[in-house]
Amino acid sequence: MREDTLSIEYRGLLNPAQLEAVLHRESPLLVLAGAGSGKTRVITYKIAYLIHECGYRPEEIFAVTFTNKASNEMRERVNVLLEDSVDVWVRTFHSSAAKLLRKWGKSLGVDPGFSIIDQQDQRSGLKKIVRSMNIDTETYRPEKYMYLINRAKDLLMNADEAASASYSSDLYFNDVYAQYQALLDRENLFDFSDLLFKLTRALERHGEVLERIRRRFRYILVDEFQDTNHAQYVLIRQLVGGGGSICVVGDDDQSIYGFRGARIENIHNFVKEYENCKVIKLEENYRSFQNILTASSQVINNNKERFGKTLYTKKGEGEKLIFCRTGTDYEESRFISKTILDLGLSHGYRYSDCAIFYRMNAQSRAFESVFNQHRIPYTIVGGLRFFEREEIKDILAYIRLAMNPMDEIALRRIANRPPRGIGQRTVDAMVKACMNRGYSILHGDDDLPIAPSRKKLVLAFTELIADIGERITTQDPPSLLQHVYTTSGYLEWLRREQKEEKVKNLEELYNAVYEFHRSSPESSIVDFVEEVSLNQGARDDEFQDNRVHLITLHNAKGLEFPVVFMAGMEEGVFPHYLSGEAFQDQQEERRLCYVGMTRAMERLYLTAAKSRLLWGRTVERDVSNFIREIPKDLLVEKEFGMSAANRAPQRSGGSQAGLPSGSGPKKRRIVERDNSNITVNSRVVHESFGRGTVRSLQDDIAEIEFDDGFVMQFMLKYTPIQIENS
Repeated sequence: MREDTLSIEYRGLLNPAQLEAVLHRESPLLVLAGAGSGKTRVITYKIAYLIHECGYRPEEIFAVTFTNKASNEMRERVNVLLEDSVDVWVRTFHSSAAKLLRKWGKSLGVDPGFSIIDQQDQRSGLKKIVRSMNIDTETYRPEKYMYLINRAKDLLMNADEAASASYSSDLYFNDVYAQYQALLDRENLFDFSDLLFKLTRALERHGEVLERIRRRFRYILVDEFQDTNHAQYVLIRQLVGGGGSICVVGDDDQSIYGFRGARIENIHNFVKEYENCKVIKLEENYRSFQNILTASSQVINNNKERFGKTLYTKKGEGEKLIFCRTGTDYEESRFISKTILDLGLSHGYRYSDCAIFYRMNAQSRAFESVFNQHRIPYTIVGGLRFFEREEIKDILAYIRLAMNPMDEIALRRIANRPPRGIGQRTVDAMVKACMNRGYSILHGDDDLPIAPSRKKLVLAFTELIADIGERITTQDPPSLLQHVYTTSGYLEWLRREQKEEKVKNLEELYNAVYEFHRSSPESSIVDFVEEVSLNQGARDDEFQDNRVHLITLHNAKGLEFPVVFMAGMEEGVFPHYLSGEAFQDQQEERRLCYVGMTRAMERLYLTAAKSRLLWGRTVERDVSNFIREIPKDLLVEKEFGMSAANRAPQRSGGSQAGLPSGSGPKKRRIVERDNSNITVNSRVVHESFGRGTVRSLQDDIAEIEFDDGFVMQFMLKYTPIQIENS
């Protein structure tokens, strides 16, 4: 079609690459959309072009994305362009699957009256099945089976196929999956994974229905294609068939959700599986200054197996990136808070212009503490404030109840956390008896109106609380907290449940108590709990829409801020220690770094602490390799809170912040160690943490209980550890 006959002035509204992507429809199209390059604009203009200029009816276009927010935004933009409210199919994958099953279900052999259950209902159903099989729900957790079943369905494997493929080594998985699916089928229930799983399997069996659906949808558009899993990829392949009426938009450099089942191979294989595929790269960035783009490109260029792009902008070079090496994680928080205040005074930035990105949720605690001290308003994006998190409130409830045995709220919170057989009715009876008789729950009484089998459990619990109460005045706060972790069984419970994020939060709580004790040796744990309660009180309503954003890197995708701070740029923190040296994991960690860097519009700060607290111990940290991959001429290097003792030695021509001297980035040499002689129950010595005993060993990850009671996990291949007395 000639451009001079178009009803919308596309040339004046799109750059050349965007225009080419919008107008192309002769063959399958892959639009490689760099960060901030206007991919949503391309999708919405392409839909408008197909309807306005090419004769497609709105209902003939099938467009899918991953979030309701994105689909609503696209639909609204299309309606604005068309100056009309049209019924364009712009939905999420799951919403699309549900609608197709409702409409075509009878022809596909599926009862269209099915109900969709949420994760809570899914967990409840699995819990009943596990209990009916007389399996210990603590060892064989319903949450684990839920994850395994969802991933199996994402791979389009039913229970029999998963069993035949030895999908899981779990002893009971095959039976649990089979019984769970039988339950859903019997009650005509679908979990979220069923929507795509059952649709794709039904379309395989009913080719005539698939052909009718293909005739209905003449053009397919897919957003965020790099985030598709196997089932989503297969569904799109089914709907397209042998035709070429498809456009997918994505960026292999922003594929960061492998842990959710996303397959980066999907975008890489698209050009191989779709004949005569056209690839158009959107490389003009409208978000960031050039120095930010060049630095982030240099980092991601270290990844292999990528299409490659060269991002550029017409906005100008902008400020250089600032890398600050701080003495400790506390000094890191102080540097960032000071910088935010200075930016407001000298450059007029608002709090809401600033965002702090970090790899793990637990890292927010230090920032929250310093921000509260300086009255800097903040919000946790996509999560809870540190002291509002479930596991933190649970542990503090143990201490609150020990301080005040009349605290019914604390009692109800932790009586059965971790599970100890004290249910809601037992707690109700305890509370009622104590209120009627006017004494605390620690008052032993054989006349409590509860089942005899529960009395021993209640007695053990009240003795636990009484013991904590006696220690409040005799033990220092860090020792007392460690005692609560151990005697309550809470930390061990989280480890059994493999709740790594929650374990890291409890580690950070210990660090907070340790810092509190170090700064105020005469204060007790009571003072700490009171300080937390006061800090969690009233918040400034005047700052409701003007707060610093605290965000994990995974939650930062799709966002943008004038000022971005990326904290914890240290080996073992980011890249994360569990990524080890596995090729794919390291590649995804680097993509995550690239995503974080490209959120910055005007200023980008990168910070790394020389040392961090780990269960109250000071642990030295190396600068992240990602920092070393940034050209030095793009970095302004600073130090903050670095004493002479922890400042890196200077070399002739070396950098200010302790980076290696010489031209170009240098990699830290990672030493592989032969720890194959270490087994369960081995007595070992760690260079930093001393002597301990290996409690478990799986896939080279050892759980070690040190002699002072702390339990930590390590990848043996890279851990400075040896057998005791060897």
